[in-house]
This record gives sequence, C-alpha cells and structure tokens, in this order.
Amino acid sequence: MNKKYLPSALIMYLNYFIHGVGCSVLGQAVIKESLAASWGVDAMKITAISAALGLGRLVALPFAGPLSDKLGRRISTAIGSASYAVYLIGLALAFNAGTNGGYMIAYVCAVIGGIANSFLDTGIYPAVNEIFYKYPAVATMGVKFFISISQMLLPFLLGVSIALTANGLPSYNRLFIGCGIGYAILFVLIFLFPLPDQDAKGSGEKEGLIASLKHTRFTLESAAMIIIGFTCTGTFQLWLNCAQNFAVTNAGWADPSIMQTYYSAGTIIA
Repeated sequence: MNKKYLPSALIMYLNYFIHGVGCSVLGQAVIKESLAASWGVDAMKITAISAALGLGRLVALPFAGPLSDKLGRRISTAIGSASYAVYLIGLALAFNAGTNGGYMIAYVCAVIGGIANSFLDTGIYPAVNEIFYKYPAVATMGVKFFISISQMLLPFLLGVSIALTANGLPSYNRLFIGCGIGYAILFVLIFLFPLPDQDAKGSGEKEGLIASLKHTRFTLESAAMIIIGFTCTGTFQLWLNCAQNFAVTNAGWADPSIMQTYYSAGTIIA
C-alpha cells in the first residue's frame, strides 16, 4: 500500500459513514412519525420511501459498474456523493413541503439516493481494494465498520438534531441538511487526492477487470452466494424498516430508537 492513498481511503470511508445515516434514517420510528405528520399519511407508508432507495439501486447498478471501470473510481464516487447530497437535502425540502407534494418529492429523492448508493458501491469498494490490495477483506470490512459506527451513533444524532416547527411538529431537518452538506464537502475532496486506478491509467497500465469478466463463469457455489446475498439483505431491510414499529406495537417499548445502537454494536463486535 502506498501511503499517499491514505487520505483518499479516508474520504471514501467517510462517504459510507454518512451513508450509514442515510440508509437507516427512514427506518427510525421517530423519523417516520415526524415525516408522516408533515405529509398527512400513516407512518408505515414511509416504508414505501425506503423501498424507493432499492428501486434507485436497481435502476443504476447495470451501468454504474461499467462506468466506474471506464471513467474511474473518482467519477463514480463523485456521482454517488453528489446524488446522496440531493437525496438528504431533498428530504428536508420534502418535509417543509408538507401535504403540498412532500411525499412525492421524498419518493423521487429516495430513488436518487438509491442511485447514489449504487455509484458509491461501484466506486468505493474497488477503490479501497486497490488501495489496500494486500488486505482486500479488511478493506471491505472497513466499509461496513464505518457504516456501523454511524448507525450506532444515529439515535444520539437524532436527539441533538430535533427541532420544532412553527406548527409544533418535530423536525429532523438539521440532520438531513448537515449530512447533505457533508456529502457536498466529500464531493469536492475526492477530486483533490490520487487514486490507484487513475495513476495506473496515467502510466499506461490497463485495467484488468473487464478482461477478467469475460472469463467469469457461474458455479453452484457462486449461485448460492448470490442467494445468500439476497436473503441476508432482504432480512436486514425488513428489520431496519419494521423492527422499531414492531417493538412499539408488540413489545411496548416507549423509545425503540436505542435498538439501532444495540444492533450496530453487535455488527461492530462481529
């Protein structure tokens, strides 16, 4: 590993630190109640906004990966950072819009957030593996570690960011806007530091990923891994979006937000 890439790695990991908030915030019971009150809908309808994140990922994945290989990790990461800023700041604008189209604005912004997630994945995962090429598993787990840290802190961030509107509604716009500004800063920083794939292109070396994909074949084991990825992700999303409501309704928890901290602490320990 070349130490000159360490600032770049930190910038990329910080993208996922904020992503931990962005992908989890709509699953928090207090956020659902706040947004539902502003938009005049049932709190569980906010899960449709969360589903829009998945729709955005599905739309972007087919071309996000090839674009990352063709134009570079920097461009893919920058698109992801910029799109995530739009998503998070858009949630604040949607909250302020209230019943005047707020729900639809949030849905569109969530699709953009899903697109952002795809570009971050296809830019950052290969980039950190190229930076820490001797320890690819550790590099990948570093992404999950930064996500888990931010998710563990999320209930506390909700506590310090809450405010009341003129109508007396609880608002978490400070958190949305703050995270959006954070992504805007990371968008700028990603252009200031070197990345291995750009240096390789500059020295005349060719990317080997596309060529290797031509020889890729699916086996029973690889199919099993894909199925595990689907079911594990599905289970995680179900827990993320519904567990706190379940805790309130079925277990009588007055403040279920701390569940997020317990869950994230478990992932960090593991």
